[in-house]
Amino acid sequence: MNPLTIVSVILGSYLIGSVNPAYFLGRIIKKIDIREHGTRNAGTVNAFRVLGLGPGLITVIFDITKGLLMMFIACLLGASPLIMHLAGAAAVLGHVFPFYLKFKGGQGVATACGILLYYLVLFSIKGWLPWETLPLLVLCVLSFIYISRMGEIVGTVVLPSIAVLALVFSPFQVHLTLLLSVIVYIVFINCLNIQQRKLLGSPKKSGEKLNWRLYLRPLAVLFILNYLKTDKKEALILIGGVVLFFLALDLVRLISKKINVFFFKDIKDLYKPKEYRKFSSITLFLVASFITVLVFDKATAVLAVSYLVFGDFFSKFFGIHFGRTRLFNKSLEGSLAHLNACFISGYIFLHFVPLPIPAYLIGVFVASISEVLPLGVNDNFSVPLLSASSMTVFLFF
Repeated sequence: MNPLTIVSVILGSYLIGSVNPAYFLGRIIKKIDIREHGTRNAGTVNAFRVLGLGPGLITVIFDITKGLLMMFIACLLGASPLIMHLAGAAAVLGHVFPFYLKFKGGQGVATACGILLYYLVLFSIKGWLPWETLPLLVLCVLSFIYISRMGEIVGTVVLPSIAVLALVFSPFQVHLTLLLSVIVYIVFINCLNIQQRKLLGSPKKSGEKLNWRLYLRPLAVLFILNYLKTDKKEALILIGGVVLFFLALDLVRLISKKINVFFFKDIKDLYKPKEYRKFSSITLFLVASFITVLVFDKATAVLAVSYLVFGDFFSKFFGIHFGRTRLFNKSLEGSLAHLNACFISGYIFLHFVPLPIPAYLIGVFVASISEVLPLGVNDNFSVPLLSASSMTVFLFF
């Protein structure tokens, strides 16, 4: 394929992707700009809410298939797998940034999901995908729909999970790496849209808000990735260095009242009010990760730390924004999100470490139970240690 054809394919994919049925049907049927109604998003979910079943079905069918259509056309023109994926990515970008709407379109979730669902079906047909993957994803989708009552939130969670699974099982991972990068970018844009358009509304728990430190928690996945590539000694050196920094910071402020007051009054939101006379949750989080890697075998430690990293983030995010039903000192919705996060993260890392599925499942349930029960111990500390212990006991017997 010559350069001119490649440019034409990419540009054509962007233009087809920019065709937004939710916007045009809103103008034609109700004489409105759908971006000013409902969730203020020119996408599939909002089309159902604002325009009704018929227009919603037209929107979802077109949005899901337009990326696949452009990839198919690129294939017919003799494009390489790399150019095919660029065409699909261009269609997603066209949906998010349509030129005729001042680059303010939908969120790209339906178009990107269409491409990734195609890969999941392909992998299932060819036998590359384990049979339990699709039921797990379906359960997670249904669970997040119950938790959030918002299709947009489901897209931000399930979409990157599908992308990672596609990379894990794909025999041609190099080409899909580019696609994954674009999908993660679109998910990032989607999360920003949710915040900017206030789709989340006010936190359900009065006076409670998300601390900015929570958004740094997923970075701890770097500990896991490093451990997968190295041995226990190097993993402990990396985690231990970070632990010492935060532990020293806590010790200094707890010993010196002036320094403690400085951190709490002059540096906004660095610590939570309840941490004034205690070690911070981030320190406990890191110490627990260090102990887990030190005490347990590699496979058990990797899964247990993944439960802590992703389970903690999901439980707090969804619990604060969508918590409706009280469950001990938590919410049912936050605890379900924790369970889902453990299922997904554990399942992904399970394909990099030798651990039986029953052990993985036991770890998932123990981690989630440890998170919700009022054990009198900070769950940042108890979740990885109890889940790793349960998996170790199972393997022993």
